[in-house]
Amino acid sequence: MTYSVNAKGFARLDFDEIKQVAAMTGFDIYVHARKKKSCGPGCDYLVNDKRYYTLLLIKHIETMLHARTEDVAQEVLDWLAFARIAAREYADIERAIQPGRTR
Repeated sequence: MTYSVNAKGFARLDFDEIKQVAAMTGFDIYVHARKKKSCGPGCDYLVNDKRYYTLLLIKHIETMLHARTEDVAQEVLDWLAFARIAAREYADIERAIQPGRTR
């Protein structure tokens, strides 16, 4: 997998590679996007939102690891480590932009 070391946050991650990791783990973004009941964007938007997709995929992989129901490929574990860094950087960027807002 290729990663951008100069980019920050989710810009580090390639969306096609995110989808490959999702396929390797049996993750289906459409299941999650259809469950989202809010005034925000619809299902079609969410399945193409890199931030939304990545955060749910991270949670999916972490659940797999916690449940230990199946082996997780080393490539997926490597991606997870890098994706966690990207997510943390994104959260830092959000806090810097909106310092009074907490999540």
